[in-house]
Amino acid sequence: MTDNETLAASVEGAPTNVEYPSRRSLRIAREAAEREAQLGGAGQVAAVQVSPASAVPIAPAVPAPAVQVSPVSAVPVVAPPAPLPTVAAPFSTFQQPTPPPAAARRSASSPRAPRSAAVASGSSKRPVRQRLTAAGTMVLVGGLFASLTLPAYASNDYAGTLDDAAPVSAQVLALDESEVDAKSVAGDERDDYSATSATDLRRLYQDAVRQQNLEAYVASGAKEMGDDYPWAAELTRGQGGGLSPLNYFYRECVDFVAWRLNRDAGSTSAPFKWTWSTLTPGSGSAYSWKRQWEKHGWPISNEPSPGWVAWFPGQNHVAYVSGVLDDGSVVVEEYNWGPNIYGQRIIQPSDAIYLSPPPA
Repeated sequence: MTDNETLAASVEGAPTNVEYPSRRSLRIAREAAEREAQLGGAGQVAAVQVSPASAVPIAPAVPAPAVQVSPVSAVPVVAPPAPLPTVAAPFSTFQQPTPPPAAARRSASSPRAPRSAAVASGSSKRPVRQRLTAAGTMVLVGGLFASLTLPAYASNDYAGTLDDAAPVSAQVLALDESEVDAKSVAGDERDDYSATSATDLRRLYQDAVRQQNLEAYVASGAKEMGDDYPWAAELTRGQGGGLSPLNYFYRECVDFVAWRLNRDAGSTSAPFKWTWSTLTPGSGSAYSWKRQWEKHGWPISNEPSPGWVAWFPGQNHVAYVSGVLDDGSVVVEEYNWGPNIYGQRIIQPSDAIYLSPPPA
């Protein structure tokens, strides 16, 4: 009878749920039997009874007296006639082996028996599972990266057309065709609203400033005093105003005096006889008026006369001489001696140099 037949006979009739011994427990039992056989001197190997933990009796090939193993190894020894078998049962029939006792672990320094084909075949499954697990992990991680790198719309189904999409309620505009005015849609009739351009805004601003200037002029009583300057309400340079028809800035002293020289010459509308280009072509500043008169060769005097120009040295100001009093003092009319307004005052003859009117 072979070892396998002996093992089959010994385990025949055993319960199906019996846990089979591990290779380590069989090796320990065999080594214990050999030591007992050597001590007995009979040259026989005692049969070994596997501990209750393994629950599998093993019959050795040579009969020997029964020997009880010490409690440390927890392996009782019996003497059945069968020799010690070599287990070659399929690995799949074994359940999880019970860990060997401490004494068995201490004996691990002894030479190990070669692994059986069944155990070797079973141990080869773990590397395969590890490789499969590693491959699955790589596939999973690659899938995650692929899903992260896809654009946002790649995960949606766009098989249908845009017409198939259900409209959002907030985007639906219900129109009652009966209430739509065809003319307004065509542009024939529009609302009363109209945009104001920058030019219109500027014009509105200028009109408002002119109204304020006019109110201030009327309140000053300048017209009652004899002012006939035609642009008394126009915007000054500080208010954004420009040049008058005489090409001097509105309501400046030079513009008022140029107006009076034109009036005295009988030129009260465009084209005016005396403008910047014919009166003071070198400069519009009052500083240059005396020099410009000298260039023209027009008379200059220290004695005032009505209708002449009073030029104030070092003051950048000119005025119109309207009269000379009995005591020799001079009455002048002017603009912008105050804040761009008409005024009258009396000066001493020595306060100014007098420029004759341009020749007719």
